[in-house]
Amino acid sequence: MEGHWPYGEPDDELHRRIEPPENEIPVALPQNVLLARTDDVAVALLDLHVLSTGVSFHLTVRARAAALRRVDHRLTELVWNHGPRGGRFLLGVEFSDGRRGSSLPMGSSEGVLLHSRGGGGGETSVDQRWWLSPLPPEGPVRVVVRCPELGIEETSAELDGTAIRRAAEQVVELWPWEPEPPHREPPPPPDLPDDSWFARR
Repeated sequence: MEGHWPYGEPDDELHRRIEPPENEIPVALPQNVLLARTDDVAVALLDLHVLSTGVSFHLTVRARAAALRRVDHRLTELVWNHGPRGGRFLLGVEFSDGRRGSSLPMGSSEGVLLHSRGGGGGETSVDQRWWLSPLPPEGPVRVVVRCPELGIEETSAELDGTAIRRAAEQVVELWPWEPEPPHREPPPPPDLPDDSWFARR
C-alpha cells in the first residue's frame, strides 16, 4: 500500500531512505571538494560517507569578516535560507542519468532526496550536514552551488559516482533494518493534591 509520500514509494521504502540508516557502519571516501572560492568566500564539500541507501556529507562555508560587512545579511541567514530570495545560498546535485536534487522546495526529481540534517555556525563560518539518497549511478555526480549575495556565481564540481557505488559494497550492516517504533501516546498527568502548585490552571 502506498503512503502519502511523494514519488509513490511504499512507506517503509522511503522511511529507509529519508535518513541515514542507523544499522550500518558507513565507508568514508577521500573526496573533499572545493566547490567555490572567491577572494572572500569559500565553499567546500567534506567528510563524504557512503551507506547502502545514500551519501552523507558536510558542507562548509567560510567568509572573511570584511566581506560580510558589505552585505545586509549574516552568513547564517544566507546559508540557512533566511536571506533575500534572489541571493540566498542554493545547493544541488545531478546524477549521470539526469536525475536531480536541490535545496529548493520541490527541487528534486524521480525520488532523489537532498536535505539538510542540521549544523551550526557563527559570524564567519557555517557547517551543515546533508543527506543525499539514493546512491548515484556510476559516472560523474555534479554538485552545483549558487549564492549571488556572497559573490558566488552558479558553479559546479564533480564527485566520482563509480567510487561511491564501489564503496557502498563495503558498508557493514550491523543488523537488519527496522522502521522506527510508532510514537507512543504521552503519559497521563500525575495525580496531584488539590493544593499543589502544579495542580493550578
